[in-house]
Amino acid sequence: MINFTQTLILHPVKHIILIFTILLLGLTVAFAQNADVLKSDAIIQESQMQFLEAAKLYEAAAKAYEAENRIDAFSYFKAGQSYTKAKKYNLALLMLKKAEDNNYTAADLYLTYGDAYVGVKKIDEAEKVLLSGKAQYQEEWPAFTKKLAYLYYNSAQYQKAEIYLKTALQQAPNNHTYLYLLGSSYERMKMNKPATEMLEKVLALQPNHKNSIKKLGVIYFRQTDGLYSKETKRYELMKNPSRMDYHNSTKKLETIAQGYTKALPFLEKAHENSPHDKAIISCLSIAYRRLKMETEANKMTILLK
Repeated sequence: MINFTQTLILHPVKHIILIFTILLLGLTVAFAQNADVLKSDAIIQESQMQFLEAAKLYEAAAKAYEAENRIDAFSYFKAGQSYTKAKKYNLALLMLKKAEDNNYTAADLYLTYGDAYVGVKKIDEAEKVLLSGKAQYQEEWPAFTKKLAYLYYNSAQYQKAEIYLKTALQQAPNNHTYLYLLGSSYERMKMNKPATEMLEKVLALQPNHKNSIKKLGVIYFRQTDGLYSKETKRYELMKNPSRMDYHNSTKKLETIAQGYTKALPFLEKAHENSPHDKAIISCLSIAYRRLKMETEANKMTILLK
């Protein structure tokens, strides 16, 4: 009988082939396990919100799969998504492109692309990809609508923001963030009436919403202050005004000044929330002075120095 040792001696070539085959099989299994382990570790890091580490692991997993001639487009996508959350936007775009090139298709791809393009300040590209995704995945319109609303608002495209915020509010009519952004958009477009309507709705839902309180105070102040300045200018432009003209203008200014009382509660609350906000202090100083509240006006004047 010839034992195994003898067989190896008798057949050295077969021995080499056998060892090579075993090593090759071992390496193949090791690569597969390594890719799976990397992906599993990435999932753990992502669940712990360690997005940069997760991104690196997802990218490594995708490359490990490629080393064994397998494509995992999902890992490339998750790498891009995690890089986006880690604010590594250029790396994110590279990974998302790899996912797309390997036929990864999902609404999340377009939503993440949008965030990454915003991150590198390519607003036109963000708009294009979000609109494309919205057209392809109509069942996900709330997510795309929200992204587009924020995109337009944050890029000062307030007319477009109005359209998408109104649409978002159809889905979530009591969403105070959407109401605030819509009110703020109206305010930026100098549409004071709808602006105050939206901001008042915010306060009905969130009575201590600081930004809405401040904006309402400033809007109501400016509305009155505009009328006050207009009347003051009208009188100053008069040639040789009579005593009656002076009397009438003074009375009119006193009446107009009562409008400041609508702004005061909001301005005072805003000042309480942000005691060092010079813009609010200035508004209060003027309002108090024109309402003949001299003590309060003097306090504000001191704070402005």
